[in-house]
Amino acid sequence: MKRENEHKEYCEQDILDQISRMSEDTEVPDSLRSENIDKLLEKKKQKKHFRPYQIGLVAAACVAVVAGTVVWQYGRMHEGAINSPDVSGGNADSSAGNSNTVKKISDSKKIRTAQSYDEIYKYIKRSQDNSGIAMYARSVNETAAVEDSASTGRSTASSTETASADTGVATADGSYSQTNVRQSGVDEGDIAKTDGTYLYVREDNGRTIDIVDVGNSGTNIEKYSEITLGKEYTIQEFYVNTDQKKLVAVCQKECADKSNKKQTNTDTWNQTKTAAVTYDIRDIKKPVKEGEVTQSGTYNSSRMADGYLYLFSEYYTGGDMVKDKPVTYVPLVNGKEMSQASICLPPVNCGTMYEVISSVDISKPDKTVDNKAILSEGGQMYVSGKNIYYYESEWQQDNQTVTTLRKISYRKGKLKAVAQGKVKGYLNDTFSLDEYKGNLRLFTTNDDENLVTILDKKLDKISSIENLAKGESIYSARFMKEAGYFVTYEQVDPLFSVDLSNPEKPKILGKLKIPGFSEYLHFYGEDKLLGIGMSTDEESGVSEGVKITMFDITDRTDVKEESTLVLDDLYGTNAAYDYKSVLADQQKNRIGFSGYSQNGETYCLLTYNGKEKKFETILKEEINGNTSQGIRGIYIEDTLYVISGNIIEAYDMDTGKKMGDIIL
Repeated sequence: MKRENEHKEYCEQDILDQISRMSEDTEVPDSLRSENIDKLLEKKKQKKHFRPYQIGLVAAACVAVVAGTVVWQYGRMHEGAINSPDVSGGNADSSAGNSNTVKKISDSKKIRTAQSYDEIYKYIKRSQDNSGIAMYARSVNETAAVEDSASTGRSTASSTETASADTGVATADGSYSQTNVRQSGVDEGDIAKTDGTYLYVREDNGRTIDIVDVGNSGTNIEKYSEITLGKEYTIQEFYVNTDQKKLVAVCQKECADKSNKKQTNTDTWNQTKTAAVTYDIRDIKKPVKEGEVTQSGTYNSSRMADGYLYLFSEYYTGGDMVKDKPVTYVPLVNGKEMSQASICLPPVNCGTMYEVISSVDISKPDKTVDNKAILSEGGQMYVSGKNIYYYESEWQQDNQTVTTLRKISYRKGKLKAVAQGKVKGYLNDTFSLDEYKGNLRLFTTNDDENLVTILDKKLDKISSIENLAKGESIYSARFMKEAGYFVTYEQVDPLFSVDLSNPEKPKILGKLKIPGFSEYLHFYGEDKLLGIGMSTDEESGVSEGVKITMFDITDRTDVKEESTLVLDDLYGTNAAYDYKSVLADQQKNRIGFSGYSQNGETYCLLTYNGKEKKFETILKEEINGNTSQGIRGIYIEDTLYVISGNIIEAYDMDTGKKMGDIIL
């Protein structure tokens, strides 16, 4: 471990030295000077133990910084010469040659929609001609967050929402677990699910969903039937809707005949599509395909609410645009170009990609209800119970950051552009913002300070608290009703509790400092907060193992560390970047997650003894098989099923005894 850390630090320093040499003759903005990048990386590496593949990501991000710096100078000199309309309706700011100007952000509160395809073309062309501007605005922020980007589709993974009153994993009736979601009432796709009778598991081949009969408490597990898609599909996630007896497979779909790429009158111009394929599973033995919809771009995420699927994909425009052929730069939905009126323009004068959003009534799965596309330079989403918030960080001079937000409402499949706004700082992840009673609450980091900001329905600022935890950064956050909690980190882990009951006067109620840091927070009932993260040496900051903490939040003015368990044989978990991998069920009193050890991955199942105030380990088993799609722990009644790719292993949830297994 020590040798790996030394190698990682050597690689980082070597990269920084190369940056310094390459930029000797280049006038570099202050925020991109090597000593500032060094400082930024140093602050970040104190937090996390880098896995080998993440070292490569650091290198890639740093190279992007160099490229962005060089091109930034060109873009800065020439941006002022571009005669373009301002996004707020006035003339473009032609002071781009001024070193204090990076990019103008509109003050307009209204989301502009395109009036013509020509207008959209100009936005994209302008961005391509001045790509250094966008690269400069994003490169340092990407470096700062590089270890977090090793997720899916942070996913996104991924990425996306926090429940206003989320107290644990949603359960249908307490007899089986459901996907760990971020918003109560809003379901999310996953790679494994259950309806309480069967397990549904995506195979490692990415084309098959197996329907598995678990038998008698996992002692006789059998594959019951399967759904297999064509070779052009790769299943990303899926849904099981028990009310309508539907299974919806959300897929990446590649064009079967790529030789037709230049036929710009067809959707083959868009080689990669996202597809939602719906099956009737009333006869579980013989699922029947009912319909399919497609949209341009790679799969980002999805949600399901009230029988409607909301599909999100990222469509990047290429360099072969043809002005009078919108199909070459406008997303397609079911093979048809989106209307210009459905495309939301950005609050800056550039845009290189779209976040494409379509809605589908799963009772009529062969067509879409509505669609929108958000033209952007790349951002993330948070989906509340009523609205979609799309946000992007714009890096300014002197390490300052502004996050822009665009709000799209959704109801019964209908999508409506509502408002746009901006706040100081950047968001660590999508747990750092939350909608409650129409207001949006955000925890952000800006240079060396942290902020609490509250916006109203129109994304106008109601209030803020600034200058929090100087020199530290937010690493995890969670909201519950009128309270919020966030963790910052430098050498010790301060957990802040915030009173949000009066939106006009938010207050910091408490601050608890303990060694280590929590990467993921999860409410465990009304008065407990579970933290999953790392234990670190208070002096050196060196990681000492995975740390599980139960915080007592009964008195928000005096939050206490009630109990801690350190697993010193594990050096990391998936919880920080794949929250769906966490099983945290207060009703069942079970906490499950996978961790990394020297021998591979280990699955841990814990319970919490509230009377004795301590964690108790039920199961700690090395996971068999090797999968790139993530580990899931799902329970039915009193049996836990640990799913790793094509392998399912069943354990008694009370004793940890193995009950059975199957290789699909």
